[in-house]
Amino acid sequence: MTSNDQEHPSVNGAQSVLRALDLLEAFPSYGPEIGLTSIATALGLNKATAYRLLAALEMRGFVERCPESRKYRLGVRSFELGAYFQSQLDIRRLAFPFLREMVEQTQESAFLCIREGDDALCVERVEAEYQVNIFTLRVGGREPLHCGGAPRALLSGLDEQELKAYAQRTGLPAFTPYTINSLPALLKDVANTQKKGTVVSKEDVVEGIAAIGAPIYDYRGNIVGAISLSGLVARYNRKRVKELTEVVVANAAKISSQLGYREA
Repeated sequence: MTSNDQEHPSVNGAQSVLRALDLLEAFPSYGPEIGLTSIATALGLNKATAYRLLAALEMRGFVERCPESRKYRLGVRSFELGAYFQSQLDIRRLAFPFLREMVEQTQESAFLCIREGDDALCVERVEAEYQVNIFTLRVGGREPLHCGGAPRALLSGLDEQELKAYAQRTGLPAFTPYTINSLPALLKDVANTQKKGTVVSKEDVVEGIAAIGAPIYDYRGNIVGAISLSGLVARYNRKRVKELTEVVVANAAKISSQLGYREA
């Protein structure tokens, strides 16, 4: 083999690599277990080619054959690479450029929160230029999950039993006359958030302050964080709320995509 051959792999070799990658990428859509005939049909390959690719991937641990069904599934090596990729993801680092862009676009302050027990923990914040120092939520600060834009978006990942347990543990303390402070109101609010995919929070943490939040999902479809825009409630008329909601939802979707989330 010449040095030129070494620098430029053969077309056939590259095609085999691409086919093997196509095969691995088919599992999320057709898996968790796929038969040889099914995967050959799905990828437009003949069975002999599909078998050779599967055998090579099996030899390296990327796929394995189920002893009972004799179908193929992802192997330990695929899991290890996926786990390694997830370990490299830092939601704060990933979200920061989107938060900054949201602030530049809207001139509202942006927040990123994650769930920490019964609280929402603020892990990033980008302030708008006009901002006055009236916000209580700083980086490292906490808010209960039942009030505020990002916290209530985080709460939408809980089912009814978990919500009842949360309400019982915390007692749903009220900070303003607008704070959710009963279980029926909490269940109704979460159902609304789950339906719309966003939260409009007005004066339920601090009077005079409004926020719009949306959840962030990881590759498994779990809520792992939430972002929000927040500002003076006087600025949040119906038109403004609609505009800001679109910005928050769009950027939450972008961050979720960076974390591997694919909407069904």
